[in-house]
Amino acid sequence: MASIVPPNCEDNMGVPGFTEERKTKIIAGTGVITRHIASAGVCTSDLVTEAAKLILTERNLDLNEVGVLLFATQSPDYILPASSFLVHEALKLGPDVITFDFNLGCSGYIYGLYLAACLLKTTGKKFALLLAGDTISKYVSQEDASTKFLFGDAGSATLMETDEQAESMYFSLGTDGSGWQNLIIPAGASRNRISVLTSVLETDSDGNKRSRENLFMDGLEIFNFTISTVVPHIQKVIDKLGMADIVVFHQANRYMLEFMRKSLKIPKDRFLYSLSKYGNTSSASIPVTLCAEYNAKQSGSKALISGFGVGYSWGTAVVDLSKTEIHAIRYLGEVHE
Repeated sequence: MASIVPPNCEDNMGVPGFTEERKTKIIAGTGVITRHIASAGVCTSDLVTEAAKLILTERNLDLNEVGVLLFATQSPDYILPASSFLVHEALKLGPDVITFDFNLGCSGYIYGLYLAACLLKTTGKKFALLLAGDTISKYVSQEDASTKFLFGDAGSATLMETDEQAESMYFSLGTDGSGWQNLIIPAGASRNRISVLTSVLETDSDGNKRSRENLFMDGLEIFNFTISTVVPHIQKVIDKLGMADIVVFHQANRYMLEFMRKSLKIPKDRFLYSLSKYGNTSSASIPVTLCAEYNAKQSGSKALISGFGVGYSWGTAVVDLSKTEIHAIRYLGEVHE
C-alpha cells in the first residue's frame, strides 16, 4: 500500500478571507490543521500513478502478472475516457487487464477492495491494483467555509495478491440513494451542463459563497445519516467479529469521528487519525491514514476499516494486515522509475 500527496501544504490558519476567530473555531471542530493541495496541472491520475509505480518498483513485479486495475475517484481527468486507461498506459501494463473506473468517494476504498477481491477470485488473475484518490480541492469554492478548510488531495495504490491460504476478508456494504443531494457538485455533467449561469457565485444563509460548479455539502444531514445508519452498521460488524486491533474510518471530520468512536466504545489507542495533516482526502482517506499512522508492532494486524458518505454509501471491511507492506506517505515527485 502506498499513498502520494502533492507537495504544496496549505495551513488552515493562513487561509485568507476569514477571521482568525472563525478559522480557529473551524479547526477545532474539523480537526484539520493542514491539507495538501494539487496545483493546476496535477490531476488525480498523476497521484495514483506515482503510488502504483512506488509499489511495482519496490516489488520488482512482472507487469504481465497484473490482471486487474480499478480506480475509485470522483475527480477524473476527463469525463471520458476513464482515468484508469491513462494509468494503464503510464504503467505500461499489458492488454490482458480488466480495467475500469468507478465513481465512489468516501466508501470507494472499501468497495474497491471488495470488487478487486471478487475479480481475483472469479477470474484467476494473480494481482490486482486498486487505485483510490481525489483532487476534490479543484471543486471547492475559496469562499465556502463548509468545504474550504476540510478537503485535501491525495492518491493511493494497493496491490492485492491471490493467496489460497490467506485468511478471508469480511465485507459489509450498503446504500441509501435518498441522500444524493447532500454532497454534490450540481453542474458539469449531462443534467446540468456548464454555462455562464452555473459559474455565478451564490451566498447561502451562513454567508458561504459557491457556484453550482463547486462542491456543496450539507454537513448536518451527513452527520445525521452517519449516526443513524453507519454507527449501527459498524456495531453489527463488531458484534459479529469482535473488536479489531486497529480501527480506521474515512476521515470525515474530528467531531464526527470522535462521536462515532465513543458510541461504538472503540479504545482511543486503537483508533487512527490523519485528519490534522491531510484533511478529508475522500476515497484515499483510509489508505492515507494507514500510510501515515499504522505501526504493525504497536497496532497489531487485524484492522476494521470503514468508509461512508456521498451517495449515501457505506462499507466496512475487516482485513488482516500482517503480510501487507505499508509505505510511509510520499510527496508527488519523490518516486523515480
